[in-house]
Amino acid sequence: MEDEDEAPPEPILTEATPVPLLRGTPTPPLDLPLPVLVLTEQARRVPEAERPLVAARLNLQLSRMARTGGDRLVADTFLRLLESGRLTGLADAKGRTCRAAAVEALLSLGFPYALEVQPEDLAHLRANTLQRKTQRLKPGTCMAVLVGGIGAQVVHEALFPKGDASLLTSQVGLSLLAMAALWLAPPRTPVYRVGMVMLTLVSLVGAVLALLGMAHTGLWVGLAGLVAAFLAALREG
Repeated sequence: MEDEDEAPPEPILTEATPVPLLRGTPTPPLDLPLPVLVLTEQARRVPEAERPLVAARLNLQLSRMARTGGDRLVADTFLRLLESGRLTGLADAKGRTCRAAAVEALLSLGFPYALEVQPEDLAHLRANTLQRKTQRLKPGTCMAVLVGGIGAQVVHEALFPKGDASLLTSQVGLSLLAMAALWLAPPRTPVYRVGMVMLTLVSLVGAVLALLGMAHTGLWVGLAGLVAAFLAALREG
């Protein structure tokens, strides 16, 4: 009976083992919308040959964001892209840079966000727009100018024949050879630049000799060749 009256033994408290806290690097907040962030990172990681395609997608995404309507969040996205330098060197296949696309998007938001465009970004937009316009010049335009000059020279020779036309024939042949290089070679290549220099020199010498009456060369061919060379220089940009 004495055992029944005894109080039960108190439980032994064991010291609880502390649970270790899992430590890690917290995920930083995104400074850009996820689609824009993914495209900007992808554009820098893909091979150089694939960058114009990714840049075109990024330009399209920026245009879509601008069309949804202007607010502070959208404007800040464009400003962060421009200030961070992430768009440097990115351009689509048509020569439109992502930086220019971001500036255009910010301007399209209107007042007051358009006033936040920096002067250097606005200058880049103007330069890129001019460059894209000059790149639209097709080699056929240069060829058409030169052929027009040759046609005018043929009419001139028919009306005012001057006898030996060997120098004129050489001038026309060299001009067409130079134009073939401009037609076949892409801009900014050695062949293209050799053709442009050759057309300029042949046309200049032919025009000067014809004006001074020192040799029987083609004035109209020379003038047309100089114009064609100028257009080729603009196309190279």
